[in-house]
Amino acid sequence: MVGFFDKFRKSIVSCVWKDSVDETEIQNVDDKIALGVLLWAVAEADNKFLPEEEDKIKRVLISYTKATEKDIIIVLESVKKAAEQRIDLYTFTHEVSNNLSYNVKIDILENLFRVACIDNDLDNNELELIRKISGLFHIPHKDFINAKIKIKKEVGLETFGL
Repeated sequence: MVGFFDKFRKSIVSCVWKDSVDETEIQNVDDKIALGVLLWAVAEADNKFLPEEEDKIKRVLISYTKATEKDIIIVLESVKKAAEQRIDLYTFTHEVSNNLSYNVKIDILENLFRVACIDNDLDNNELELIRKISGLFHIPHKDFINAKIKIKKEVGLETFGL
């Protein structure tokens, strides 16, 4: 049975890849694309996508995945295509999270907060989207709050109104 991510890969990644490549090479960027899609969705949630947000997404992807410059270009193009198609976040997150450890999910959550706070504000739409993703990752509320507090302190935002 072909899963959502397989369909996503065929429709998005194949249109970004200009040269023919083997399936293994495409699968090697799946996790990078998945993380990028979630980061991009949060960046767009407040309806003001800033160049700093795209730069932060790129830096997170490079540091988190140790991606090559070639991979990052492909990943960002794939992420942009996915954003245009408005993927079903529930299906996408559910399938992607199956292969992630709890610590990786927490790392992703923290990076979602980092992108959301890049403009020195945590917009309510961004917060609610991160909360939704956290729930889809089955992260307990206390860990969601801890991640939020940690990143708000890290970026120098007030922690009132948890």
